Amino acid sequence: MHANTPAATVDVVRELIGDARVVALGEGAHNIMEFHGLRDRLFRFLVRELGFTGLVLESGFPEGLSVDRWIHGGPGDVETIAREGITYGFGACEPVHRQLRWMRRHNTRSARQVAFHGMDLPGSSTSPGPAVRACLDRLPPSPGDGELLRLSDLGGRSEAAVRYAAMPDAQRARLTRGLEELERRALRFRDERGADDENARIASWCAASLRAFVAEAAVASDPCTEPGEPYPREVFMARSVEQVLHRERRVVVSAHNAHVRRSPLHGRPTLGGLLADTLGSDLAVIGTTYGSGPEVGFTQRSPRPFDCDVSLGSRILTPHCVETRLESLGLPVAVVDTRRAPAGFFDGVEGTLAAGGLDPVDDFPAAYDALIHFRRVTRVPGAFERLRAETEAASAQALGTGADASARPVQPVRPRDPDARPEDIDHPESP
Repeated sequence: MHANTPAATVDVVRELIGDARVVALGEGAHNIMEFHGLRDRLFRFLVRELGFTGLVLESGFPEGLSVDRWIHGGPGDVETIAREGITYGFGACEPVHRQLRWMRRHNTRSARQVAFHGMDLPGSSTSPGPAVRACLDRLPPSPGDGELLRLSDLGGRSEAAVRYAAMPDAQRARLTRGLEELERRALRFRDERGADDENARIASWCAASLRAFVAEAAVASDPCTEPGEPYPREVFMARSVEQVLHRERRVVVSAHNAHVRRSPLHGRPTLGGLLADTLGSDLAVIGTTYGSGPEVGFTQRSPRPFDCDVSLGSRILTPHCVETRLESLGLPVAVVDTRRAPAGFFDGVEGTLAAGGLDPVDDFPAAYDALIHFRRVTRVPGAFERLRAETEAASAQALGTGADASARPVQPVRPRDPDARPEDIDHPESP
């Protein structure tokens, strides 16, 4: 299965998608212009031709509520909405703005509306504040709400990570107790109002994101978790997609390759694997790769969150990565149906490139239904510069707070996690 241009890939993958309710589209790296463009083209085609109604991003659930309001005619400008409503900095680029503008125009012209959903933890996985705020906005007021807002609003992504790492144990325990009580209130509210009540639905799922946030933070303090168990973040994203499917006919789910793949990563189930358990043939998984383009490098200075030197280089292919095999096809854009690939095509291939390393893949047809490979890609303008400025500011902030090298990071240290650990920060903000 081959394609010569990005536009041709849309037609090529139509047969592969079939009747699947969920198309999980992976990214070989975040903040790549060509991957954004592919998602936009594919989603428009699936909406127009196959009745898809939802776009689900690797982005905070509570923040995404404002994006969905905007594409349904809400106030504001797209740049601000995307910057504030799409986490990890993913909304700070023109291709995302273009996709959101198209969704808004579509909703003014079509009876079949499209929706935007975030499926991820709040605050770029480092701050519970956005979920607390969205939850309290929908619940009857209670004494202590102001204190919980103050405790939970930890600031932007790197700022929140540093503040949480430096938080005294007593304050962290008080925050955790407040989040747990808020979840109980949200569940009582849902029971009283009914699961079909919109405010009750949103409040209860914000509460679920807080429970997952606490669980993920607990893993951070004790990385030696039970082998073979999924990380709480993966579970929450999978359950979010399942929640979305109660409201949407068919959806596109967009996340890093390491999330959407069906097969476990380093022995732990992924978003894609968890969805496959419940959806079966209703899930189609497409990974994306590239041969030539930007690659971010990191040198960790200390265990403190975001305390690393960041450099920008060019991707170097290795003999055993799938990108080298896909490059041999000699096409600007190539689509390979893994189930129909020529015999021996994946022999000797050990995985996909990610952040200068290799994400191991033992069985490509089990992990991905198809791979879309770009020979050359370009970075989102300004993404690397923002990333480097963020790490420098975080390092200075950590020294100012007195957070030492033994402080607990917000995210667990785990092998090849594409979004969590500081040394792999190029995925959340990679150019």
